[in-house]
Amino acid sequence: MTKKPAVGITNYCGKLDLSDFDIALPEQSPQPELIKDLPLFVADESKILMVAAKDLEARLEKLCKALTAEYKVKYPIRYKFKVKKSKGLPEITWYRLILHRYPDEELEEKEVSEGVLRRFSNAMPWEIPLYLHLLDELEKLDQRVIRISTLAEAIKELTKATKKYNT
Repeated sequence: MTKKPAVGITNYCGKLDLSDFDIALPEQSPQPELIKDLPLFVADESKILMVAAKDLEARLEKLCKALTAEYKVKYPIRYKFKVKKSKGLPEITWYRLILHRYPDEELEEKEVSEGVLRRFSNAMPWEIPLYLHLLDELEKLDQRVIRISTLAEAIKELTKATKKYNT
């Protein structure tokens, strides 16, 4: 007889609609023609990207709460991601949830490296399509973050060069 895992739902029989986890990224607004307007453009885009990332994180959390109520488990999934702000842009970090029962029940969130991500070892079969879909959606976000980050760095260098030239 196999031991019931401490984290995850082994008897999930529902069907997840992965389209519920599509990232809500609007089209990128056109870049301004004037250099002086670029910092405002970067700030606005950064806010849009942060809101989209936080929204996706909230939808995964909402799913967890629904599964917790339906299946009467404390921790329905084995992996989750968190969004934090880094230089004004969203930074995604994935965690594996590990429950330690002794001496006291404690949930450990262990950061998952990029190499481990696509394997999702120890995940239940119903979880893996969800995680892969989330990774694909977060990749779309990451592509925009990289472009805005590069633009922000170029603006910073240009501003520094302009100040140096004017002094």
